[in-house]
Amino acid sequence: MATNQYFNTISFAPEQSLTENLVAESIQIHGQDMYYLKRTDVNEDTVFNESTISEFNDAFSIEMYIEDADGFQGEGDFLSKFGLEIRDQLNLIVSIKRWDEESTIQYPQEGDLVYWPLQDKIYEIKFVEDEVSFWQLGKRYVYRLSTESFEFSSEKFNTGIDEIDDIQQQTFVTVDLTLGTGTGDFIVGEIVYQGANFDSATATGTVETWNSGTKVLKLSNLTGSFAQNTNTVGRDSGANYLLGATQQIVYTENKTTDTTDGTSGQDTVFTGSSSSVEKVIDFTVGNPFSEDY
Repeated sequence: MATNQYFNTISFAPEQSLTENLVAESIQIHGQDMYYLKRTDVNEDTVFNESTISEFNDAFSIEMYIEDADGFQGEGDFLSKFGLEIRDQLNLIVSIKRWDEESTIQYPQEGDLVYWPLQDKIYEIKFVEDEVSFWQLGKRYVYRLSTESFEFSSEKFNTGIDEIDDIQQQTFVTVDLTLGTGTGDFIVGEIVYQGANFDSATATGTVETWNSGTKVLKLSNLTGSFAQNTNTVGRDSGANYLLGATQQIVYTENKTTDTTDGTSGQDTVFTGSSSSVEKVIDFTVGNPFSEDY
């Protein structure tokens, strides 16, 4: 038996438009202002189909409704073998109508970011569900964005919004390279690399400072591992120097520490004499919990 011809529930434009406007208005009333950040792949690996360097150069504001009224979802805060990890998850609802009005992107994409000003935190989109409410009145009205706390990994933020761009300065890792023989001067802001060419680079970084007298090059937005006895080349300047000894400076919440072991991460790294380092943690039988320090 065919559906009743006197009741149009799938293609009646006035009803669809009314529902669409009501959904958008509800989100504007009960939602939160968020910033959407589009990911730009700078150095894409065509073999593994992934980007080794990502940038976020644009952001626009749009209201979103937080679906999880009881708090964060996910695993929350826990201790793993890598230390303290925060796996907070948020489900965000955004109106398709408002998305089309505010965005030049066709639809939200996995890997892009959402900045929540109220919390001053960034969340990464893990999945986009575009069939929420499942074709009510024959049309889709919202996207559901499944997001998780963003883990910074040398991405570059240049959105022009200070609250977002400052997050990079709070969490980024830099390395000081003491260079040897070579020619040219590096340009602040350019990308330097090691390898046969930039496309096949084994390590890259963005120039923060360059001292031509001491030949010390400070880099941020690091990818890969800079190797000794290898030439370091400026992509724009063409400067080319042989890398000698390395010293890395790790920034964690605006705290700086030095290390010479070539490692990186979010943990504080200590250097100095062996006696000063041993005072940080004492594993002797008489004081297994370092209570004296």
